[in-house]
Amino acid sequence: MQYSDFSTAEFYENPYRLYDEMRRAGPLVKLSPGLFVTGRYAVADRLVTDPRFGKGVEASVRARYGDSAIDQPVFRFAYQMLLSLNPPKHTRLRSLLMKSFNARQIERFRQVSQDISNRLADAVEQKGQADLVRDFTFPLPIQIICTILEIPLEDGKLFRQAADDLTKVLDVGKMNPEQLEQGNRSALELERYFSALLEKRRRNTGDDLLSQMIAAEEAGQHLTDEEIVANLILLFVAGHETTTNMIGNSLISLHRFPDQLRLAIANPDRLPNVVKECMRYETSVQSFMRVALEDTQAEGTSISRGDVVFVWAGAANRDPEMFDDPDTLKVDRSFKDIKTLSFGGGPHFCLGARLATMQIEAALSTLFTRMPDMRIANLNDLHWHQRAQLRGVESLIVDRS
Repeated sequence: MQYSDFSTAEFYENPYRLYDEMRRAGPLVKLSPGLFVTGRYAVADRLVTDPRFGKGVEASVRARYGDSAIDQPVFRFAYQMLLSLNPPKHTRLRSLLMKSFNARQIERFRQVSQDISNRLADAVEQKGQADLVRDFTFPLPIQIICTILEIPLEDGKLFRQAADDLTKVLDVGKMNPEQLEQGNRSALELERYFSALLEKRRRNTGDDLLSQMIAAEEAGQHLTDEEIVANLILLFVAGHETTTNMIGNSLISLHRFPDQLRLAIANPDRLPNVVKECMRYETSVQSFMRVALEDTQAEGTSISRGDVVFVWAGAANRDPEMFDDPDTLKVDRSFKDIKTLSFGGGPHFCLGARLATMQIEAALSTLFTRMPDMRIANLNDLHWHQRAQLRGVESLIVDRS
């Protein structure tokens, strides 16, 4: 097994054969000096909560692009993002952001998610055949985020291409020079947009999510303008595509197991569990990177400070040591004593998990109710994005004729 195995067309189409090999190879598999992977659930769960391992975005940028790339705009905004930081900076920033992303605040937006899902479903229903990615799963998160930030929906068009450009920053691969240049342009464009929006909102705050971020206070500290802008960009970049993909992946999984789809549609009260199982079976975020913060031992392996470990959640979520019959979708699977790693774990557990889950539930609930007879015409001819970390398809053609 080598690093290049994770960037092949075969892997993008079906990563699970390599995941099986990874788990069999050992708890920590060394791919090259300073680079390890794991696909075992127990090991992954320990690593994401181990304080000896943290984030290393700057080190990753240096390793992939060289020292001269450090100050390029496409990377500069990433250094202020919550998912890039380690304690104590991470602790302070997460505490402040939690004021806006706690359960009570996010629950206020459930009806918004449902209303937008229904509006998009109206347009899909008017077509005999539609691309569900283009017409539903892609615009849904953007419109929801725009609404809860009180941004005009037409401005969402700005974020579509920019989000795609900047998503590549978060992937495990390397951008080519053209992608890097486009990423820089998109980063600067979003930075200008959100800086202007922030200045305007500071003069006239309301009850929207951005106003809550401005008002957040903890022990006399507030979020800086740079922190707010960087994490607004993160909300659109990471929060958009991951949710789009997860809705699509859920539909693919359910349609590949028609008995489970029928069970999900017939039991709307079980929807939260359906979403959990779909996220286990085909998670949109396949891996997390951790960097050793000190020389240490992990799983019987010597690890040096700066070594990188890729924790493959997609593999851990299918570990037979943790999940019975892991390659089968079971919407009534019990999660009483276990959790998936789809949102990570430990101090870096996804801050937007509640918001994402709420959107996925709204999307599936709407489609189950409005279009229970929906058929995916290209179910056996899917084109998966050619990326290792974020898993999703380019299109889902639905036929209601």
